[in-house]
Amino acid sequence: MNTSTPYLVNEDENSETNTLELPHNIEAEQQLLGALIRNNDLIEKCNNTRLSGEHFYNKLHGEIYEKINKSLSTGKTANIIFLKTFFENDEEFDSDQYFEQLVINAAPGPAIEEYSSLIYDLALRRELINTAEFLQHSSFDLGQEDITANDIIEETENKLFQIEVSGDAEQGFESFEKTLTESLTTIESAYQSSGGLAGLSTGFKDLDKALGGLQKSDLIILAGRPAMGKTSLATNIGFNVAKKFSETLQNDEVKTDKNGNIISDGSVVAFFSLEMSAEQLTTRIAAEQSGIESNELRRGNIKEDQFMHYARTIADLKSVPFYIDQSGSIPIGVLATRARRLARTLKTTKNQELGLIIVDYIQLATTSSGKYRDSRVQEVAEITQGLKSLAKDLDIPIIALSQLSRQVESRDDKRPLLSDLRESGAIEQDADIVMFVYRDEYYLQNNQPPPGTEQHTSWLARMDEVHGKAEVLIRKHRHGPTSNVQLQFEERLTKFSDLARENYLPERFE
Repeated sequence: MNTSTPYLVNEDENSETNTLELPHNIEAEQQLLGALIRNNDLIEKCNNTRLSGEHFYNKLHGEIYEKINKSLSTGKTANIIFLKTFFENDEEFDSDQYFEQLVINAAPGPAIEEYSSLIYDLALRRELINTAEFLQHSSFDLGQEDITANDIIEETENKLFQIEVSGDAEQGFESFEKTLTESLTTIESAYQSSGGLAGLSTGFKDLDKALGGLQKSDLIILAGRPAMGKTSLATNIGFNVAKKFSETLQNDEVKTDKNGNIISDGSVVAFFSLEMSAEQLTTRIAAEQSGIESNELRRGNIKEDQFMHYARTIADLKSVPFYIDQSGSIPIGVLATRARRLARTLKTTKNQELGLIIVDYIQLATTSSGKYRDSRVQEVAEITQGLKSLAKDLDIPIIALSQLSRQVESRDDKRPLLSDLRESGAIEQDADIVMFVYRDEYYLQNNQPPPGTEQHTSWLARMDEVHGKAEVLIRKHRHGPTSNVQLQFEERLTKFSDLARENYLPERFE
């Protein structure tokens, strides 16, 4: 096979220069197709290299390849007679002669994988050139004032990533032996971790027990009505994960697995805050850690000793690997690009792995395509599919917050159901776990009966029963049973913690 000159050049006698064509090798495409027609069993070697019809430079060749592949996948034989039936109406194409020539010049069977890899590689090179042209054109185009240089960089990175993973979704079967080894690695991590978890620890014992920790590649939906505390719970979980990893790094003996990865119940965390600013989110975390209310901090309504305590808390938190992206409405493709960029940077500069992504919240994300402007349900479907794909690509859990529809408020029992998820179909389908945050105390305190009445006495008893308590309702769990988990909630600090034992409840603030 002649592979020394895959770049073909057009010779123009009237031009002083030659025009460089896109990388391709027509001869290799023809010889590969001929080999497949002559011996259909060779298709497996092509599938091993992730070759598809779109990778052929010649559109006719790509169409022939797809016909061969489709025919064989349905148990039919792809010979000349069969293939000719697809091109009988094309008067400009002499299928008899062309197919015969393909078979005559067929590549030898042992070399078919080499030919397939070459065609695939040339297709990727063409995609790289297209991306380079996009980069050049976009950089010169100053007409769109709302597009910045950073936007162009992110879109280019996204295109490059798509080229890199091209065909990954079609890798096919994996051996049972390989998946058993991966399973053993997961269980080994759980065995060696301090908490005995296969995943990351949320920092809440009962929630960890219900979930088994936050599992790799899982998309976890955390939903709730306003004021239930979903952002607070997500922030608490994310910070607990990051702080646990920071504590692991400070140990004298840091354990690693066979791949050199640090064994810990925690990890580096990326938080996409689409609603709150990074400063607001950071202040909330620092307030919760210091025990000083954030609204008092913002008003400067604190004493000198409180300020010094807050400053010491800030100093202690500086080493916690908690990264915040405060972009507002962000396309899911850009979000994924930034997450992958952070993962690469952590690996190359600190030899650390990104372990958890939190997105607050789904309804504030967008799609870059814009093709679903008239259907928010379809747009949310693309967003959740993108998040699930990102979780699988990076092999880490993603917690995505979601709003609930107002129909919750119209029911007597306001505990959320799966059907309450706004744009629920896609979210419920793509999620591995769906959890709801619910606080009975919130609804009770907004429905106080007149004092002195029998109803008011019952209301006071019920308020004492639910004060300082929150529930996490696990309504979908792909890896285990559904359940309810009770947590402590300190409203003044927006802080969740394990439910206090021995009937202890936090101080009530009126």
